[in-house]
Amino acid sequence: MPEQHTKVDRRNLTEGVAIDSDAQAMAVHKLPQKWDREADVIIVGYGFAGVAAAIVAHDAGARVLILEKAPEKYKGGNSRVSGNGIFWPDDIEKAKIYFRAMSGAHMDHISDEMLHVWAVEMHANRAWLEKLGWEPFRYGGAEFPDLPGADCVYRFLHRSGPVGEARLWYDVTEPAMAARNIQTLYETPVFTLLRREAEIAGVVAERNGKRINVRANRAIILACGGFENNETMIRDYVNHIPRAATMGTPYNTGDGIRMAVEVGADLWHMDNVAGPAFLFKAPDQPVATMIRMPAPNFILVGKDGTRFVAEGDPLGMSNHGKILRNGRWVPMPCPLPVFLVFDETFRAGGGIGGKPAGWTMGWDFAFGLYDWSGDNGREIQKGWIKKASTIRELAAAMNLSPDALDGTVGRYNGFARESEDRDFARAPRSLGMIQTPPFYAMELTPTFLNTQGGPRRNKDAQIVDADSKPIPRLYSAGELGSIYGFRYNGGGNLGECIAFGRIAGGNAARLEPWTAAPG
Repeated sequence: MPEQHTKVDRRNLTEGVAIDSDAQAMAVHKLPQKWDREADVIIVGYGFAGVAAAIVAHDAGARVLILEKAPEKYKGGNSRVSGNGIFWPDDIEKAKIYFRAMSGAHMDHISDEMLHVWAVEMHANRAWLEKLGWEPFRYGGAEFPDLPGADCVYRFLHRSGPVGEARLWYDVTEPAMAARNIQTLYETPVFTLLRREAEIAGVVAERNGKRINVRANRAIILACGGFENNETMIRDYVNHIPRAATMGTPYNTGDGIRMAVEVGADLWHMDNVAGPAFLFKAPDQPVATMIRMPAPNFILVGKDGTRFVAEGDPLGMSNHGKILRNGRWVPMPCPLPVFLVFDETFRAGGGIGGKPAGWTMGWDFAFGLYDWSGDNGREIQKGWIKKASTIRELAAAMNLSPDALDGTVGRYNGFARESEDRDFARAPRSLGMIQTPPFYAMELTPTFLNTQGGPRRNKDAQIVDADSKPIPRLYSAGELGSIYGFRYNGGGNLGECIAFGRIAGGNAARLEPWTAAPG
């Protein structure tokens, strides 16, 4: 990433998240005279990345302390509520070929050395997890099977069953953590890194309403996720999505990105996200809820009342938010506002939101934030779903052009009648006419489980500055600064969490403690 672009990123970031002057000063402040807590390795964030780092550092003899922003009930973040699938390549050289093909022109700053380590450690994940009790069950392969190297790709769950259900989390990593009795402080957000000359020596956190200074004798590992619940960062960095809601943890607000920038970190892949999907966000809920399609009689339209995607995959997540358009892979369009338009046949098919049958991931599924009605009646009464006798009346209720929406539905119905979508090639079996009144519409929001961007890391999981020099004693793993710059294969984020968590934990534990007197 050119130096000029890096400076722009930092400016936008610090303006967008409104860092207070005390926090900015703390980043370069003298070390405190008194430390409230200390450990050899401080890990910020309790997800798969933090867990892998903690286990490896602990087993190497380091005293580990995890600082987690969320209450204990919600620990695990996106890792816990993800599909819990692991991308595993059975051939290291083919894995590198496949990664390059997925990335295309987005191989910026990903050196051959970095790519090699990614492939080697993604391959090594299987043996490491099996030692913890993982029982791999294959559920898929390459998300882009036409790409070179794709035949090396496997995707595994822990034991057979639906994607999700947090089986890897509950059955493998949590018992491993419990067996090691690694200390974790919950409801303890970290907001500042403390420096000792050039190196990072500790953090300022908040616990029980008070600031505490925590010393890291060897290193700090940032494993606190991305910025999917920070709308300012989304607007600053994800140009094609002006607003969004998270379907994962509401506690990922870009804290690690802000802190890393304060101490000079470079950024990469800030515009890449795993999504969007189009879900429903209730005004009083912290996250978006999953929706299901109970019948094929529906379309998605944008602000101009026209279709923009093949709704046979209405969530837009078949390739994690990337679609093939005019022979080129591009991000899923977001012509906000986006509306789901459907008829009485669709409405009568069952509850649209809540916990769709077979869906076992996402924050709403895991913690049951809202109980969607079986006939969608309660949601119609709330005004979340608009109802009208005609398509033209429905358009007026949604502030859309009646002519445009009426024309769109008529054109779509012609495709459904002929079983051929000539605009977007929606699967013929998924085409159902929108013809039975009354008619309905509900506004959806773009959402994603995770972002990919953040502080750039090197092959040793060290966070680096704009000159590619490591910031001493500062590491990262997982979603915070992921290696994926564009296309992404399912299971790859969790695989990277574990791979670079292991790298970070091992390297941090091997450092000699710093011993200079504070001040």
